[in-house]
Formats: sequence, structure tokens, C-alpha cells
Amino acid sequence: MPTMTMPNKLYQQLEKAAQMIGMSKDIVLENALSRYLAELQEDAEDTERAEKAWNDFENSGEAAIPAEALYKALGL
Repeated sequence: MPTMTMPNKLYQQLEKAAQMIGMSKDIVLENALSRYLAELQEDAEDTERAEKAWNDFENSGEAAIPAEALYKALGL
């Protein structure tokens, strides 16, 4: 099984969390790491989609609408 090191304060927080929810430290770490990695993946996918949308817009030749004009058109 892989091992890791962490600051003592973080380890104490891990122990407290594991005791609080009645799970092993391994399970708490696995769940936390799983969620963190999924979030990183989602962020990377969001970035990729945003970059594509921006490039598509730039390549379209369409003019940008100034925020002030949009606010006015929306009555804001």
C-alpha cells in the first residue's frame, strides 16, 4: 500500500475527522483525494471548454457587446 507524509496538524485533523464520522483514516483520505481529483478534472474540462468558446468567438468575427450596452438593453 502506498504511504505518504503530511504535517502533524493535518494528521491530527484527519484523525479527528475519521473518529467523528466513524471511518478509518484510509477511507477518509481516499474519499477526500477522490473528490479533489474529480474537481481538478472538472476544472481542467471547464478551462478547455472556455478556451474553445473564446477561440470560436474570436474566429467568428463577431463584435463583442460592451457590458454597458447589454445592461441598457436589459434595462439594468
